[in-house]
Amino acid sequence: AFDSCRSLRLMILPNDINLGNIAEGVVNHVEMIIIDTAINQIAENEGVEYETTSGGGHFVTDASLRQVNEWLIHHMDEAPFHKLCYNSSITTRHINDYLNEYGNDSARAIDTIHGMTPLHVLSMNPHAPADAIAAVLDVDMEVVFRLDGQGKTSLDYARDYNVGGLVALVNGLCNHRNA
Repeated sequence: AFDSCRSLRLMILPNDINLGNIAEGVVNHVEMIIIDTAINQIAENEGVEYETTSGGGHFVTDASLRQVNEWLIHHMDEAPFHKLCYNSSITTRHINDYLNEYGNDSARAIDTIHGMTPLHVLSMNPHAPADAIAAVLDVDMEVVFRLDGQGKTSLDYARDYNVGGLVALVNGLCNHRNA
């Protein structure tokens, strides 16, 4: 599905995914999901990579498949707000509940893998509602200008992946400037 998609830098499998439900034919070719992608390179840099079976080709060992899948599930565990912002079912209430429980400094956290803030992740999430993006922006206007490991801001990601979020960011910045 994402074979050779060099721009795929972030993929987090849900904690509750049942990998046992994947069909046999798909399991043997699961490596094709992230092979030749930026996320594959990140995994390899962390010592996690696919190993092919003795027959070669596109068949991977069960052990390496489990290792890569576990890494895809847990590699962002140290950045729980980032994981929340990546969720396709994210809502403004989820954002506000998290910030109320863990504090506004959570919105300024930078993950160690990608150098992203939660606003970066939320802005690249095409399912994130504009008001959720605005809620994170309201915590700290300066975070919108923070560059990630690729030299991109949240505005860059919103432009590419979440146009409604881009409008919310620009609107929030304009309102802040006029305040």
